[in-house]
Amino acid sequence: MKIIKYISLALLYFAFLGSGFPNNETLRFQKLNTADGLNSNVVYALFQDSNGFIWMGTKEGINRYDGYNMRSFALPSDSYKNIAHQRIHSICEDLSGYIWLATLNGIIQMEAFSGKMTHHTLPYETKASQSQYVNSIVTSGQNEIWAGTRNGLYLYNRQTKKFNQYKHFPYSRKSMSYSKGERVINDLCFDGDQNLWIATAGNGLTILDISLKKKRVFKRSKGQNTSSISSNYIVSVYKDSRGSMWLATANGLSRYKPKEERFSVYRHSDKKPRSILDNSVKTIAEDLDGNIWVGGKKGLDRFDRASGEFYHHQNHPLHPESISSNTILSLLADRSGNFWVGSMQGVNYFYSHHLHFNLYQNIPDNPNSLVDNTLRTLVSQPSGKVWIGSLKDGINSFDPKTQTFRSYRMRSGTKRWKKYNAIRTSYVDKGGELFFGTDGGILLYNQAKDRFENFDAQGKINFKKGVFEIMEDGEGIYWFAEIDKGLWKWNPNTGETQLYKKDTISGLTSTNLKVMQQTSDGDIWVGTHMKGLCKLPSGQNKFISYKHSAKSGSLSNNRVYAIFEDSKKNLWIGTGNGLNKYNKAKESFEVLGIEEGLSGKVILSIQEDSLGRLWLGTNKGLSCFDVEKQQVANFYKEDGLQGNIFEYKVACKQADGQLFFGGNNGLNAFYPQGFNMNTYIPNLKFTKISSSAGIVKLSREPQDSGLDKQKIIIKNTEQNLTFELASDSYVEAYKNTYAYRILPQDSTWKLLAFSHHQIKLPDLTVGNHVLEVKVSNNHMKWNAKPTQLHILVNRDWSQESEFLYGLLIALALTLLIWFSWFKRKVRNEEKTKKHQKSKKGSKKTPSIKSSDKKEEEWESAIKDLNEFMAESHLYRDKRLTKGQLANQIGWTEIHLSNTLREGLETNFNDFVNRYRVEEVKERLKDQQNRDFTLIAIAEDCGFNSKTSFYRTFKKFTDLTPSEYLEQIHPEA
Repeated sequence: MKIIKYISLALLYFAFLGSGFPNNETLRFQKLNTADGLNSNVVYALFQDSNGFIWMGTKEGINRYDGYNMRSFALPSDSYKNIAHQRIHSICEDLSGYIWLATLNGIIQMEAFSGKMTHHTLPYETKASQSQYVNSIVTSGQNEIWAGTRNGLYLYNRQTKKFNQYKHFPYSRKSMSYSKGERVINDLCFDGDQNLWIATAGNGLTILDISLKKKRVFKRSKGQNTSSISSNYIVSVYKDSRGSMWLATANGLSRYKPKEERFSVYRHSDKKPRSILDNSVKTIAEDLDGNIWVGGKKGLDRFDRASGEFYHHQNHPLHPESISSNTILSLLADRSGNFWVGSMQGVNYFYSHHLHFNLYQNIPDNPNSLVDNTLRTLVSQPSGKVWIGSLKDGINSFDPKTQTFRSYRMRSGTKRWKKYNAIRTSYVDKGGELFFGTDGGILLYNQAKDRFENFDAQGKINFKKGVFEIMEDGEGIYWFAEIDKGLWKWNPNTGETQLYKKDTISGLTSTNLKVMQQTSDGDIWVGTHMKGLCKLPSGQNKFISYKHSAKSGSLSNNRVYAIFEDSKKNLWIGTGNGLNKYNKAKESFEVLGIEEGLSGKVILSIQEDSLGRLWLGTNKGLSCFDVEKQQVANFYKEDGLQGNIFEYKVACKQADGQLFFGGNNGLNAFYPQGFNMNTYIPNLKFTKISSSAGIVKLSREPQDSGLDKQKIIIKNTEQNLTFELASDSYVEAYKNTYAYRILPQDSTWKLLAFSHHQIKLPDLTVGNHVLEVKVSNNHMKWNAKPTQLHILVNRDWSQESEFLYGLLIALALTLLIWFSWFKRKVRNEEKTKKHQKSKKGSKKTPSIKSSDKKEEEWESAIKDLNEFMAESHLYRDKRLTKGQLANQIGWTEIHLSNTLREGLETNFNDFVNRYRVEEVKERLKDQQNRDFTLIAIAEDCGFNSKTSFYRTFKKFTDLTPSEYLEQIHPEA
């Protein structure tokens, strides 16, 4: 039975793959359900408010989602004890920011942030269960609140704060102007002229002209043609961006074009695979691209306006990213481009412009797969075939058209076969010849025999070690980089060879050469492992080297992994610390790194797409860098990549624009042409503010600018001030980036770590502070103006009572002592005056000479000062002042100044910086710090800028930090 079950599932899976899901229609649905905090998996209503929050009306109450957290708001317990009454059918917002909820037991008016609720019951003359059952609630352009119920239409009176039956559309014992079918309202919607469209349960469609207090009714009668309404039972109404009105009915989908005053009807047909999935339509919505989406009982449809066809999306048990349920209850397109689907199994959301990555990996016992996942090189032939070199298992060829792999591996009987199977590089020359550099030398592909053979440059070069790079220059001369030996130059026409070694003659800085590229101007560039970059100018015979240094415009790192010239002849260098753009005129480099939005600082591979964007394989994902827009999109393993770490030289581009990138866990292929950056500018929100004293209340004060001034007030005894952030950009919200600073203290922005959206501030001093926060969307599009939060820190006098009481007692005692002393002084002065009259002369007071003990006092002070600095490490504070140091050691600032000037014969800045330099030197000696950059260590030791660090270090050591590092670690 188990075998039959597995076979059935497999057949179902392959049937699904072949059921009409082209790549552009394959959607990756993300899921939210009760495990994420949703009150119920049955979601009847979706709504985005003016602050950007997503509201979800469920079978058991209301939820608010901010992109990270799901918040539940409890309905009034006295009115909603019955769980059946907690169903939320519809949600809207008025111009005052109140959220209105349509329930089975009346209407709830809710404050969006506090969650405070007011319950409104509806008047009734028939059955209470009919009137209190609210199906739809909407706001008009005049900020009126309208409610559609099982007992007719209601309008909210703001003066009386009550809902009343709308007298021009009544249903009561006194006025029976319409049928029972018209009495039951399923949905309400305003059109562009502010006419109210009323969907009824059996009596068709009513269009209410509120200004003229007139109505127009559309009904379907037997025998009517397809230009009439599809059914008299209408579930919902929707107005699209083009002015058309869409009706979800019990018998298909209808579209009404006001200018033509006619209906178009769409129904399911078994003979038309691109017809609508189901005639029982529940909900309709339009996305930001103008596509109409339709939900019913059998799945989700996208309507193509041009062809009139429907593209289906249904749940499939073997496809984890398919939609979670085929019963669709609600739809919403948010402002950032995400599309939301409420179903019987929770909320699904997707972004239709996601980039699709094909993933190829080794499948055990499957010859039509990668021979090994640890890749070391990629190269594409003009024929379209891609060649792949692995770390230990030889070579693969891959045909993208047939999706077939073939393995080429040197057999064990071959000399040096193990080394030949360890591939290091690949190259296709101008004649189409295919080369592979290996640990055992070079292999050349013999196309006629379909095999690889040893290559020795016509017997001129005997490669004994690994060949890491191969290149043919513009003159037909070949270059081979042999590890630990140097760079070979071979002219196949003359047979002449030349070896460039690491010496002053050649100018090469290393024999560990990893990458090589000739630019359009004829220069040959070589990247080394740890000794920077070398350039052989066209027509010359000596290399020029470029290394990282403290000098502005230098190479950002001496580890070079990629050299790439783009279509505009810009030269890009991928290093161990950022992407470098070469400026030929200034012989300098402009550096871009994670601060500019790149996913990782180690740039391992570079390719360019047809739109001129650079694709970068890094140590923390794949980045797309739009050079002109200065915008970055980052992709990770969760997006379908082989992993977050890519390998250098494992990247290539095909003639049709398809890009290939690989690493240690397989190969990715994708077409970047259809991928567009997300240009939505996000808005920032504070979702929660807390301190050690609990939740902090956020207040808003209106300003002339139209933007509310956001403010909080705390006491100086409140610690651990924490801000939880969110934005209204829901497309890959976990990739949104936040930065903040505190004014006036901070001059630079501090970036939060990837996927973090919480700020924790240090204790703030008494006074006024301003927290500025900015946010970018998933593609590093920042909001233009930061959000400001004013923080007023008041002194907590309750904590100062003991101090104040003691101060008063001390003051009283001081005054008493002073008064007693003053009285004695007056008496003594009077006695002195009497005696002075009898005196004939006076004696001179001998002068006091300066003591020889002064030098001993300086020595003692200097000893105390040095011991204090060594123990406290106070010099690590970047903002340390002379007054702060004096206060900490318990001296006056004058005494500290005298000690430094007369005792140590130095000034305050030199005294503190010497301690900082000494600690930097000690840390550089420690091998445990080898993964930290010089600047990171310097900042940790108290330096506040790269410039001051390099200047000060050179001042005290006569060496630059890099020169000092080479002295203590020459092997580096």
